[in-house]
Amino acid sequence: MEKTIIIIFLSCLICVLTAVCLMLAEQVRRERERARKEVTETKTQFLSRVSNDIKTPMNVIIGAAALGMEEMDDAEKMWEYLARVHTAARFLMGILNDLVDMSKIQTGKFRLHMRAVAFGAFMEEIRMMIEPQCRKKQIAFRMPQEDISISLMADPVRFPQIFLNLLNNAVKFTPKGGEVQFRVCNYATHNNLFSADYVVKDTGIGMSEEFQKLLFEPFTQAGEVIAEQQNGAGLGLAITRNIVDLMGGTIEVRSELGAGTEIKVHLDVELAIIQPDGKGRLQGSVSRAVLKGKRVLLVEDHPMNVEISRHILEKQKMEVESAESGLEALALFGRAGAHYFDIILMDICMPEMDGLETAGKIRRMQQADAQLIPIIAMSASDAPEDVEACREAGMNAHIAKPVEPKELYQVLCEYLEQPV
Repeated sequence: MEKTIIIIFLSCLICVLTAVCLMLAEQVRRERERARKEVTETKTQFLSRVSNDIKTPMNVIIGAAALGMEEMDDAEKMWEYLARVHTAARFLMGILNDLVDMSKIQTGKFRLHMRAVAFGAFMEEIRMMIEPQCRKKQIAFRMPQEDISISLMADPVRFPQIFLNLLNNAVKFTPKGGEVQFRVCNYATHNNLFSADYVVKDTGIGMSEEFQKLLFEPFTQAGEVIAEQQNGAGLGLAITRNIVDLMGGTIEVRSELGAGTEIKVHLDVELAIIQPDGKGRLQGSVSRAVLKGKRVLLVEDHPMNVEISRHILEKQKMEVESAESGLEALALFGRAGAHYFDIILMDICMPEMDGLETAGKIRRMQQADAQLIPIIAMSASDAPEDVEACREAGMNAHIAKPVEPKELYQVLCEYLEQPV
């Protein structure tokens, strides 16, 4: 009898445990399904917003180009339409760069690359980027001049990006007649660190407490009004927060709807022992006349890129010969003979043989100028590891696509001013 009772009890217990396990499994399944739907919905909303943000500048580019082609005989109107194309294209590049940066953050590949940065040059960069925006929108820009003659160990791209992102937002949400401020305060030097507060303040529309909680979160918006006004993928401030975190800093936000916003960034940055060097970029001191008559081997597989690059180079009276692949470039360089070409512009992504392998093989050739001719990489990727890979392959410099003609001319002048 006792055995029967025990068997019945164990059977009931097993049934109850089985039912509980099934209930828990169903609950877990439902939670996963809910989480999956939330992630899918968030991604869908984000992709929809990004799609709209990309289509907006593309619409300007396509429309302005079409209108420009109808005004071929009116130089003033042509210039106006080209200016619109240029502005829209730069805005589009900003969105794409933010997407790449956010992807690196999410995969743990976002890194800072520290170099000596002159504080005065950093402040001047901020002024040059923000003042024109404020003038255009008729906003007062206040930036007290501080006599801070030091150099910091910071990422020369990411360090100013923190404040440019914050200031761009301030300008965007401040109406005509308002004011935007940027100041450095409470600064001191101790233990080989420069400790300071960087304050961005505006008299703009302000933010609700609810939105402030989401301000630095990627892929989120606080309502359609903000989303429509933001004109971006909503990633800039998330990237800003990540940079500040990597630098060991903090961000504080004070804002009220209709009463403006103040954001304070505190950073303790290592002082640079060595001063920034001036190598790597000319500042317009070398005449472009040095480019006239120089022979360029352009290695690029995309016909449109070849056409545009050729036109940019020939505008400075340079002689251009092109190769569509690494193999063709090797054959053309060898066939031309020593010292025929003055410089090589090398795309990285090409069929059959990429730019890195091609550059390495050129450097190993027995031709007299194979180790001496400047090879300039042109690549859509400007990540530090990709730039370093170019140098390891034997290239002298790296230019990121899309190529700015002025930057290309600067680099060419640098390497052709004093030929070996």
